[in-house]
Amino acid sequence: MKPVNVKLTISEAARELGYSSRSQLYNLIKKGYLNNYLWVDEKGRKFLEMHPVGRRKLKDYLPAIIKWRSDCVHLKS
Repeated sequence: MKPVNVKLTISEAARELGYSSRSQLYNLIKKGYLNNYLWVDEKGRKFLEMHPVGRRKLKDYLPAIIKWRSDCVHLKS
């Protein structure tokens, strides 16, 4: 069975992805790393697409662009 294309708010996506805060996702959006996963509705609310068609799942994409460290998170350059 194929995964359902789910759009979550930034807060919901942060919880789903295991972040303690939504600020890291907002930083990635601000820098343009999540443009392919970002949806903005007519009221200006932002949503992240968890399983976009033709792209990797967001949960699989984030570890590819982020370098995890014990004290903080850095973007891979």
